[in-house]
Amino acid sequence: MGMNPPDGIRYYILSPGYALRGWKLLPYAIQALYFARTEFLLEPAFRLLSACDGKTPVMWNELTEEQKNQYDHWEKNYFIRRTDGSERLSPAQEYRFFNARFKEYVQWSITGRCNYKCRHCFMSAPHAAQGEPSFAQLMTMLDAFERCGVRNIHLTGGEPMFRRDFWDLVDAIHERGLSIVTLYSNGLLITDHFLDEMEKRHMGSSIQFSFDGVGHHDWMRGVRGAEKIVLDALKRCQDRRIPTSVSMVICRESAGSIRESVNLMASLGVRSMKVGKANPLGEWKNEPEHFLTQEEEYEAFLEYIPHYFEDGKPLTLGLDGFFNYDVPREKLSSWFEKDVEEAHFGKALMCSHVRRGMYVSPTGNVLPCMSMVGGPIEDQFPNMLETPLEDILDRKSAYMDITGFHVSDFMEHNPECRTCEYRSGCCGGCRAIAVRDHPTDYLSKDLDVCRYFRDGWKARKDDLLRSIGQLES
Repeated sequence: MGMNPPDGIRYYILSPGYALRGWKLLPYAIQALYFARTEFLLEPAFRLLSACDGKTPVMWNELTEEQKNQYDHWEKNYFIRRTDGSERLSPAQEYRFFNARFKEYVQWSITGRCNYKCRHCFMSAPHAAQGEPSFAQLMTMLDAFERCGVRNIHLTGGEPMFRRDFWDLVDAIHERGLSIVTLYSNGLLITDHFLDEMEKRHMGSSIQFSFDGVGHHDWMRGVRGAEKIVLDALKRCQDRRIPTSVSMVICRESAGSIRESVNLMASLGVRSMKVGKANPLGEWKNEPEHFLTQEEEYEAFLEYIPHYFEDGKPLTLGLDGFFNYDVPREKLSSWFEKDVEEAHFGKALMCSHVRRGMYVSPTGNVLPCMSMVGGPIEDQFPNMLETPLEDILDRKSAYMDITGFHVSDFMEHNPECRTCEYRSGCCGGCRAIAVRDHPTDYLSKDLDVCRYFRDGWKARKDDLLRSIGQLES
């Protein structure tokens, strides 16, 4: 280590795990290398941050109060730390500009095949309707992610671990300096050997499991013993302190199992859980007698919500957009309630997730989200095996056009919504749900969120929350 710097001179360096980055239209940013966090800066602030290279003296007494406050803010938020002038940034931390529009993460279906026979699979993975890309095609897509600065990857399928070359892909991702944030799995292949391989690679990934209700999981998954298999996998992860989350799909028969299922998942160390009904897509279209209507789903939620608080809010929970509670932040919300002021309709995107993320299907189609795969709307989106990802993410491309719609565009497309009393809360709802009912119209209405407001479900929920002391009168 070097000597302490003279009075009035400071040296700063980026904290380990942070790097200087830039993209088209957003050239100044600091980005976490091992989890999803990117903060964009204006040029004057970026010049200050660029001096945090371990060797550039910061003449503290010559800075303005605003500049000093900026350094203090970065230090308090662990972006930077003090040093003595002898340390240097690693090559991975140095500034890099990507000649593409910014995307922070990709949810990537690396196969359309699965080892289960789920009755509700919207992408018909039991029949491999989406096929499976070759390893060479995966490398083409992976190279494009790296080239465009998409560094956080969520691996899904089908069942992603069903690929025989799964670990070859994992190693290729790590060789490019990218992170695997989440693995999605039914649990069958999450064995001790699999977890050993994860630990050997220091992956640090979380695993999201599918669990469709105590006593109902085997039937929904079409495999005898599936419930025991996923519970055993969750226990293995709990023993190794691997973070887990769960997605639960309910049908008419399983709607009453939410409380028991949530509490069981919490006892197994699950941090967060989302619950929602199966939609009549893919395989589930063949099971109409088991469909759960929106009204039945919401009644089940209203019945359960008081139990959630009685049980001590056992984990972070999302009930299909109807109700959300973030335990670490102690925050109650609803994804349905966007609450955008009408004056800001021209700036608010129809889907805020498309700003930072994208979904890539097994065939290479680039979509706003996974829920759109397999439907007619998919044909409106480009394929990254045919078109360079840089071009797809260009602001003049068809992809950016359709994902760049604002609430004002929706209102123009649906003039009857312009005078609706709920327009600022609803803002048109979710695009994936909208195209479920209007398969080729990206700007169609989300009828679920429409009914949430107009049919009084929000009011009933709010009354319930007030009655149990969870919402102010």
